[in-house]
Amino acid sequence: MHRAMILAVAIILGAPVVEADALQEALFSRTLAATKCEQVPNNGRYCTYRFEDILEIGIKDVGGTDTVVGFHHSDMRNELYAVLYFGCVAVVPGRAHPTNYNLDYGVFISPKTGLVYHTSSECRATIR
Repeated sequence: MHRAMILAVAIILGAPVVEADALQEALFSRTLAATKCEQVPNNGRYCTYRFEDILEIGIKDVGGTDTVVGFHHSDMRNELYAVLYFGCVAVVPGRAHPTNYNLDYGVFISPKTGLVYHTSSECRATIR
């Protein structure tokens, strides 16, 4: 519903919706490519999300009882940065992003599953 409202407003305002969807999908694919998970003795499943030299996130004990999210490198002055948003890790555009706009742009990582989701509601559903 939220995306539908944003889409309607974007159409009314004449925003380039197709471009926004393409950018969103590119960020989703980029995040999937940045994902590396492995089983670590005494720490459970450990996942890292590394975007070259601009952003790095680590989640220890994914889905376990001792889950820890680490922001190894996150700076809002870069192209992308990460924040904790309703229990999920949100990867969002920073100040250096070439098309930094305020629509529903970003992807969400669940500390419960280690998976990447298109929307915060999809991600939040995994941590309830």
